[in-house]
Amino acid sequence: MESCTRHPAESCCERGFADEVDAHEVRREAILSMLERERHALSASLLGLAVLSVGVVAIPMRGILGWFLAARMASFLFTRWSATRLEAKLESRQPLKRAELLLFISMTVAGATLALLLWPAPLGAPLAAVATIRVIVLLVVTLIAVTLAAFPGPRDGLLASFWIVASGVVLAHPVDYDPVFVLVWAVFAGGVRVYAANTGIHIVCAARTLVENRKLAEELAEALAHAEFLSWRDPLTGLLNRRRLFEERQARADDAPRHLLTVDLDRFKLINDRFGHAVGDHVLIATADAIRDVLAQRSKIGNHQAYRLGGEEFLIMIEGADSKAAQDVAEELRTAIAGVGPCLENGQLLPVTASIGLAEWRADEGLDDALLRSDIACYEAKGRGRNRVHHAA
Repeated sequence: MESCTRHPAESCCERGFADEVDAHEVRREAILSMLERERHALSASLLGLAVLSVGVVAIPMRGILGWFLAARMASFLFTRWSATRLEAKLESRQPLKRAELLLFISMTVAGATLALLLWPAPLGAPLAAVATIRVIVLLVVTLIAVTLAAFPGPRDGLLASFWIVASGVVLAHPVDYDPVFVLVWAVFAGGVRVYAANTGIHIVCAARTLVENRKLAEELAEALAHAEFLSWRDPLTGLLNRRRLFEERQARADDAPRHLLTVDLDRFKLINDRFGHAVGDHVLIATADAIRDVLAQRSKIGNHQAYRLGGEEFLIMIEGADSKAAQDVAEELRTAIAGVGPCLENGQLLPVTASIGLAEWRADEGLDDALLRSDIACYEAKGRGRNRVHHAA
């Protein structure tokens, strides 16, 4: 804990990414923590106000002390309202300048009204009542200052106004107060400020740790999401991969029509060998985009999925479409793929075509059997001249 006090900028930021933490977010969390502490201390504040009331009421001919108590009650309500307003602004992430100014004013008023309760009691006032009022005043000032530990402006406004008004009370009543009390109040306010400031450093450290941990959690969640994405997505094309496909191994559980389209790019090895793998990758990515576009246009007739099985081979699963509709989708895919070839250095387009095998996934068979018939149909399309669709028997 001492290291945070001596070197708050270093001890609370030892992790390598600490410099990347948003200072505004750290301050926001520190203020929220302070406001939560203030809310939890509400019962203690009410108790202090009640004891002050009892002390003042116990003084016969209380005179001006009664008015000062009323001012303290009004100040208490003002403080609660300004703190609630600031918390609402923080929660909704609205600008805080005016809300912070309002809290500063309320704390300054609070310090002044507490100091006024140190006003000398009339002659004959019970010593216990007078002592109770003064002890409670000092305790409340300390409690509020520590609660505001991470909020220097309102905290120092409270202590400064308390010292100024309390010193004024002392100097205005030289008979009742020794002038040395001006120094006593200064030592009290200064000591409370030092303690509260050190507490504030620890609150800021805790807020920074919270923000850093939140950032770590977000980065971890992003990494996990990316890992999950890569576990069932092809990293080059973004299509579903073979692993994801074989999660569909179970036999058909419904009677809705489903078809498999095995898509194999024609002479793709020659493209890689002649123009390089960069051009080959371009063709694969463009093919995947063409597949997505066609399936998006056909999304009204069912739920379709596209997979890259590896190399230049793709698989499309068509659901909710009859054989004719599936045949139409296959022809649209063949035509779309024929237009994905990149422009070569001589200005000509690289010809790209695909052979497509179409097979119905029957209700009584598993994926492997349907996929085998789709593959065979694709080989038949290649054997009959390529750039065509062949429907399996």
